[in-house]
Amino acid sequence: MKLQTTFTLLFTVFCLTIWIVPMHQVLAQEKQPKQQTKKGLIPFDYLDEMEAQVEVNLTDRLINLVTKSVRSKPEVAGLIGMIDGIYLRTYNEYGEAESGMIKYYKNILKENKWEVLVRVKEKPKAFEKGELVEISLLYDENVAYGIFVIFASHDPDEVTLINIVGEIAPDKITELLGNLSKFGMTDIDLEGTLKTGVEPKAKRDTVQKEILAVKTEKPPVIDGKLDDNCWKTAPQADGFTHENTGKPVKDQTIVKIVYTDKAIYLAWYIYDSDLEKIVINPKQNPQQFLDSDSVCFSIDPFHTHQSTHRTLFMTNPSGQKKYVRTTTGKSGQQKHVRITTGNWNKHKLNDNWNVAVKTVDDGWVAEMEIPWKALDNSDITEPIQMGINFSRKQKRTGENSWWSNIGVEKQYKNDGNWIRVISPP
Repeated sequence: MKLQTTFTLLFTVFCLTIWIVPMHQVLAQEKQPKQQTKKGLIPFDYLDEMEAQVEVNLTDRLINLVTKSVRSKPEVAGLIGMIDGIYLRTYNEYGEAESGMIKYYKNILKENKWEVLVRVKEKPKAFEKGELVEISLLYDENVAYGIFVIFASHDPDEVTLINIVGEIAPDKITELLGNLSKFGMTDIDLEGTLKTGVEPKAKRDTVQKEILAVKTEKPPVIDGKLDDNCWKTAPQADGFTHENTGKPVKDQTIVKIVYTDKAIYLAWYIYDSDLEKIVINPKQNPQQFLDSDSVCFSIDPFHTHQSTHRTLFMTNPSGQKKYVRTTTGKSGQQKHVRITTGNWNKHKLNDNWNVAVKTVDDGWVAEMEIPWKALDNSDITEPIQMGINFSRKQKRTGENSWWSNIGVEKQYKNDGNWIRVISPP
């Protein structure tokens, strides 16, 4: 009797096991989509038949396992604590199918309101490298919940997608991407592009704009070619608006900015829909500088947003440069110190900054190098904000356009902010 009871119990357990295991698998499959809806997670679900040559799936438990040997280092321990998962796919071809895949994920990111922090379009006219670099964030004012990186190139011929999930401090993003080797992957060197965190959403719709301060180890060559590596992922100022109406102008301007301990560097791409009517000062007469098309970079190192503390650096399509510094005299009255060079080389200060200009198929481009010694500078060693702005004058249309629009009344309080600059000693 006992033996029969034992067999009955064993048979019952066996039946239950057979029934429970499939049910467990079904429940696991049902739970999987819920897990993939985690904030910041983008499932790699495009065309299952497209096989990735490299596939990495690190959950938080696996991250703790693979980083066990380096967790004692404070800088790494901080990164590990922020990450819930890292997922990577690499495809050894950048062809039509891969382009469709990239478009698919970009649409998902857009639909879910991810913000593009860095974008270098494939084969842009100003940066001829045949590459695509795009870094998107899902974040609020204090934390990023996800990072999605797209790298695509023809040399080497491959596409890499990376999705990092967690609650990531914005000022740690560069550090995190530069330490992926600690997680068994390849570090991403972005020339310091993301060192400064994320622009708060609350300020995106205001007149006053902000741009991240990015320090580069390798400055560009000032030759007007805009093909240096630092320009690929440098922060970009765009969306220029008309001084009078505040509406976007037809011929847009894009400016990129980086800096080193020695100088500030700018890359301008000035689009023009009628190249033959760009107004150039052929005689390079300094007195007629403003009678031609021109662009202007203004900076207020002490962040007062007052006209008395701005320094202007201007150039035009013929490569002339003009330095304008506004100071306050002993009587308290505002005065301007204008130092101009065309064929003139009389002023040492103006000679200390460089400009290179080239005409291109759809406009003209300019590079600027402005040494810190040309500016009054703060001796604070912590990251600070500086007042900054970019403007353009299109002579044939009479349009003045601004990046951070201060209007015809010149409300300097609406100058943009260059955030978290570490000024040199």
